Amino acid sequence: MAHPKEGKTVVINGHNVLVEWTRAAAAALSRRETPIYVELELYFSCLVKKFVHFREDSRGRDTVPVGDKLRLYFRPVTSTACTFEVAERLGRQPEMEIDSEALRHVAPKYVLIDHVAGTWRGSYGL
Repeated sequence: MAHPKEGKTVVINGHNVLVEWTRAAAAALSRRETPIYVELELYFSCLVKKFVHFREDSRGRDTVPVGDKLRLYFRPVTSTACTFEVAERLGRQPEMEIDSEALRHVAPKYVLIDHVAGTWRGSYGL
């Protein structure tokens, strides 16, 4: 990912989270009429995985504003099954959201956002 140009600190689950984005991402955001919603998914399955999804809406979830056109939400989920057959058929294991006291205190430390060749890219660290 290119060197971030802009950044802002937001609070998720009571923790400061540094959000940084590249010049290309800032330019793509400025061209949008509506916000982009960034889902930071922590996926507990056969292994723990981190995904960043860019969405046109919040899917009904509470979000944290980073600016006028950038909003985040953190979403821990777990798989309801762990079989190769299901994963091959669905592209991943079926999931359900996790709501636990412990996970209400977990948050990313940083989020990096870029926009390359018309595609949003992102990563985050715990």
